[in-house]
Amino acid sequence: MAHNSQITRKTCLFVNRRSPHGSSHAVEALDMAYALAAFEHRVSLLFMDDGVFQIIRDQQTADIGVKNFSPAFRAWQDYEIEHVFVEKESLQSRGLERDDLLIEVEMIDTKTIGQILQQQAFIFSD
Repeated sequence: MAHNSQITRKTCLFVNRRSPHGSSHAVEALDMAYALAAFEHRVSLLFMDDGVFQIIRDQQTADIGVKNFSPAFRAWQDYEIEHVFVEKESLQSRGLERDDLLIEVEMIDTKTIGQILQQQAFIFSD
């Protein structure tokens, strides 16, 4: 039996829907995304619903007693994350704009999300 030593690059999308604090879901999803990207999978991130709060700039978490992990999102380019998407309706419904975000994103609508989901080999959602 022949052994293929090349890794098959899989497309992986992380759908971030939860607020950044109150559970470990957000930071664990980011850690997993970076780990898969480090192993040369084609990773993308999607922020929607309360997940958009994960990438808000200048978060102050001292009063709630948790570590602010949002600066870790700045490393997405170092890990060669392919795309960082934000559902524009989620941003708008929370009174936020692109300038409120910590990182550069691709604004997409709900219809486009459906198309992106169909292109993925794996989808991780919190």
